[in-house]
Amino acid sequence: MRAVVLGIGRMGTAIAWAMGELGYEVVGMDANMKALRNMPEGNPRFVTVSGTEDIFINLVEEKKRGVDVVISSLPYHQTEEVGTWCVDNELRYCDLGGRVDVSAAINEWAGKKARKPVFTDLGLAPGWVNIIAEQARKQTHGAQSVEMYVGGLPRMQDSHNPLKYEATWSTDGLINEYRDDCLILENGEIRTVKGMEGYELVDFCGSGYEAFYTSGGAAHTIEAMKEAGVKNCSYKTLRYLGHRDIVRFLIRKCELSDEVLKDIFEKGCPQSVGGDRVLMQVKAKNGSLEWKKRIEILSDAHFSAMQKATAFPISCVASLMGEGKLEGDKEQHRDYWTQYPKALTYADVPYDELEKRLDILGLENFLD
Repeated sequence: MRAVVLGIGRMGTAIAWAMGELGYEVVGMDANMKALRNMPEGNPRFVTVSGTEDIFINLVEEKKRGVDVVISSLPYHQTEEVGTWCVDNELRYCDLGGRVDVSAAINEWAGKKARKPVFTDLGLAPGWVNIIAEQARKQTHGAQSVEMYVGGLPRMQDSHNPLKYEATWSTDGLINEYRDDCLILENGEIRTVKGMEGYELVDFCGSGYEAFYTSGGAAHTIEAMKEAGVKNCSYKTLRYLGHRDIVRFLIRKCELSDEVLKDIFEKGCPQSVGGDRVLMQVKAKNGSLEWKKRIEILSDAHFSAMQKATAFPISCVASLMGEGKLEGDKEQHRDYWTQYPKALTYADVPYDELEKRLDILGLENFLD
């Protein structure tokens, strides 16, 4: 089995390693030759590309050798062109997503033209947490409410900055999540709310955190939950206490530009040697029936918690795609079968198989 990973940065490196662990030969492509140093030991091939056009030239060559799945960890402004190209060239494709309009364009094109499956928005949030949310809905036999929480945090709460935060992923994406409006499902209707609203305190294994709406993490789960009959559904970010009020003050009262905010996060909240952690919580309720899952992922000597929580789930789903397990017929209920869609959704992921593969990659920090 062969996988092509586009973009060998922080996330692409972890994806390349994970695909190797799942039995794939990995071909990495990046415009930066220095990215070669990021490729895990034992993965045999790396291709230097000068831009999107060069990516296509090299993908044509790799297709001749046989490509089972293409995984993009490229910036969002490159993914639409790459995703639609893979659709047109009958290659299985998945990406980390994060931009609603870009993912919508790829999925719309896939719905019309794809002969092989396509799966966008497969990171942490959107991605893994949304797959768990679909499992929660199924386990409660049609939940009335589904709540998703995710937080990427410093390992220790006593970070050396008042935001109690360390930049472990794209600061551009972080700022957009805070600034942009968010979709929630409330009393059966989809509503638009402002980012950083919906404040609540959340207990996680005896420790208190704050949670509030941020954009992007819900992806198309809100629409899917409404179609499934769920009445209330939302996505919130988890932070150490006090973070939200400072950021909201800087954005709304001080009206700081994105450039200034980026400097604050990158210079004032750099990643430390203390490591990071990712917390996830999904809750579903249907009358008296409740379902809850909490997960904690910790950094280690090889990867940050954010790398593991983002890159490992997409790798597991990509490995299923590459093996052809997310195409053709699937069993909906006992003795009832239907076709997998070409533009895959979170409900299409076989949850038990996903957990088995995550276990192979060592994501063992499941709390319940």
